[in-house]
Amino acid sequence: MKFPDEIRFIGDLQRLELKPGDTLVLKANQVLSQEVIHRLKEQMTDRFPDVPFIILDAGLELGVLGKSA
Repeated sequence: MKFPDEIRFIGDLQRLELKPGDTLVLKANQVLSQEVIHRLKEQMTDRFPDVPFIILDAGLELGVLGKSA
């Protein structure tokens, strides 16, 4: 079965289609210890060596405010 080029939600699992130039964002609902952050960084670097990533904890969200035309 071929999935469309999109994120497919199956319960708590997701299927991601990464494209060149993408950045992964990990969001946590709680404050993460330095040990957990270090472990996440190692795991992400091992699994996605060429993909930059950002870790946001304690309910932080990332956004962009652009200059209007």
